[in-house]
Amino acid sequence: MVFNNLKKRRLLLVLAIGILIVFSNQLIYYQVSGWWEGELEKSESLQQYEGIILLGGFSNYRSKSRRIQFTRSSDRLLQAVRLYKEGKANRFIFTGGSSRIIIREKSSGEFLKEYLVLLGIPEDSILTEWQARNTYENAVETWKLLKAEGISDKKFLLVTSGFHMKRALGCFKKVGIDVTPFKTDALQGNVPPEIWECFMPSASVLATWELLFKEWVGYAVYSVKGYV
Repeated sequence: MVFNNLKKRRLLLVLAIGILIVFSNQLIYYQVSGWWEGELEKSESLQQYEGIILLGGFSNYRSKSRRIQFTRSSDRLLQAVRLYKEGKANRFIFTGGSSRIIIREKSSGEFLKEYLVLLGIPEDSILTEWQARNTYENAVETWKLLKAEGISDKKFLLVTSGFHMKRALGCFKKVGIDVTPFKTDALQGNVPPEIWECFMPSASVLATWELLFKEWVGYAVYSVKGYV
């Protein structure tokens, strides 16, 4: 009995070490994240679009300091502004309210509009909705907004993070919006890791797997529900 318990503990230890090695390996993560996200689109290959649909989830409003605090996905905003400045679209459509149901905070749609105006975007070219609390509602509420504006039949650029694009693209196409993807803040590195990095465990890589796992679960749930 003691021998069997010892054998089981050794087996579990080997298994744990194996999992740690696999999920902290930069080359494996580089390949998997690249497979899921695909290549980033080139802005020069884009056409002219009616608007840029920018998904929220990259900022929050600090009411005490009355400031916007940006998160790791703020590349969405930076790339969207650049596309607008390059003349790729006539307007911004920002979608993303507060995910909090009980606590009413200033929504991202409200303060992002103010921020875009500060960046030099004309206020009359910015449409916002702040009712959505998830990706599916982003698509539904955006369609309602475009329908009300009489532009639901136009073509749009969809800007969101690379790891999130498949689910977002599926939702927007499902509700009938003609969107072209433009991925941002890719999880995959710009270049493959060096040879020595392939043998060195990476704590940052280990932590970033969580984003992919959550997104895979989210996509699976949305598929079952028929959202994508």
